Amino acid sequence: MELISKKSILIIAPSLIAESLSLKLTSLDQNLDINFNNGTGDKTPDLVIWNVLNFQSEDLIRLELLKLRESYSESKFLIILSGELVVCEADTTPSLNAEGFLLNPSSEKVLESIDTILNGGRVFDIENNSRVQLNKNKPLSFSQKILTSGLKQIDSEINHIFKYVNSDSTPEFYKFILKGRLRELITAKSFLIFLWGNSLELYTEAVYTENKINIENKNTVFIKDKNTTEIWNLILDRLKERYSSTNLQVEFNNSSIILSGIKKEFISRLICKMLDELDNLVKNIKENYKEKDFKDDLNSLIQELKVNTISNITDSYFRLKKGSESISINDFIYSEVSCEEIDRESHESIMFIEPIIKNEALDYDGRLLPLYETESFLILENIISNWTIRNCNLLASEIFNICSSWPELRTILINPELQSTRNFERFRNNINNYNRWHDYIYMPIYLYESKREYIDIIDKKFTRYFKNENREKELENLEWLQKQVTLLVEIRDAVAPQLEVAVKYIGNLFVTFLTKVVGKAIGLVGKGILQGLGRSSSK
Repeated sequence: MELISKKSILIIAPSLIAESLSLKLTSLDQNLDINFNNGTGDKTPDLVIWNVLNFQSEDLIRLELLKLRESYSESKFLIILSGELVVCEADTTPSLNAEGFLLNPSSEKVLESIDTILNGGRVFDIENNSRVQLNKNKPLSFSQKILTSGLKQIDSEINHIFKYVNSDSTPEFYKFILKGRLRELITAKSFLIFLWGNSLELYTEAVYTENKINIENKNTVFIKDKNTTEIWNLILDRLKERYSSTNLQVEFNNSSIILSGIKKEFISRLICKMLDELDNLVKNIKENYKEKDFKDDLNSLIQELKVNTISNITDSYFRLKKGSESISINDFIYSEVSCEEIDRESHESIMFIEPIIKNEALDYDGRLLPLYETESFLILENIISNWTIRNCNLLASEIFNICSSWPELRTILINPELQSTRNFERFRNNINNYNRWHDYIYMPIYLYESKREYIDIIDKKFTRYFKNENREKELENLEWLQKQVTLLVEIRDAVAPQLEVAVKYIGNLFVTFLTKVVGKAIGLVGKGILQGLGRSSSK
């Protein structure tokens, strides 16, 4: 009978968490050889599970992870962040270079993650705008306040040093000194926790129990084979699930998002239909372009994708009266639309289609990112999401143009609050005005500032946000008028410091004139008056 070797697991965590997690895992799977912080002796563990109880600094976690990887270079890593998830608009889930990353997982999910990682896969949680913090139900005592205050001061200085260590302008000699200071601070922090942590009961809640599973993150991605087809299917399913809801909150005074002008059910239908057509496009290229390059036909394929999307906005059997004739809405839209307009704020489709087709890394801002890593997975998902919503936004503009010549169609597709002729035309005029300002003013400035505008649906609302990206090539292809806008911005940046110096110089000169000339003159006049008064009084 062939013996099955046990999976060697090393858990790095506070003792209570390590013991409780070990008991739960071994009760679910007896084929696990689990060791705690003391190590595994001379044996290298197959997987290191590092539980981070109190998330304070992403840079500090990265530094500790580098040290652990030096000690266990042949092991794979699963990082678990324990605590409560707190929504913060400015913060996102940490991006760490590890095979697994989980937020408050159940023991079953940890066990599934172990199997996936040891079989060569990746596991990570995606929780937008979330942060992990230590659960503190009890008020802190005076001693705890002193200790936590000291730890915060150490962390503050660590983060301050990190800014200089990670800066390219800092000389290597100073970096060497700062790294020494960094090691001292980390040692001091560890020593404080070692001396006072248990006596001050900082870890009384640090037990791995099923009572905290209510804060478990449900948005976990399991990548088993690490091929781009699996990753594409994961992203497609995630986006369709996100945009399938018809309960959106729209603002009719926001004409920058044309989708908000059509009925909510058609917004969701349009986005999901475009995702389906994008999936068909990927499959079509894989099947029919094995021996020839698909790039020459990509533009026509994308245009066909848009036409197919908008011409299936209603059910195929749906018909409507136009004059005295009954017409299929989908057939009429198919014959009327051109779908030639493009949105420069979305990435070129070749950017995300080519890596999926050719099973390659993503070329993003000069970096080649494997699609199965956490950071690149999120980047690719955001690119595809932004491309889909922005192109659906263009299709919504086509719908408004068609409805302008067919008033009866407005009752089917356009939001009830915009169906009156006055509101309908006002919304269209606002759209046209915004597009002109965006194309000739805002977009050139975005390109010059190396920013890209993203549109997404967050908390059932259309939301705009910006990311810094290299856009030099797009900047070179601007029209003459758009280039003049960037030139004005450049002139303003160049003149502003000189103007500031000039204003400061003139201000100093004016102050000098008031104090030295006018002030002295007033003083002499006053002195003369006093002298005159003195003489008159003496007489």
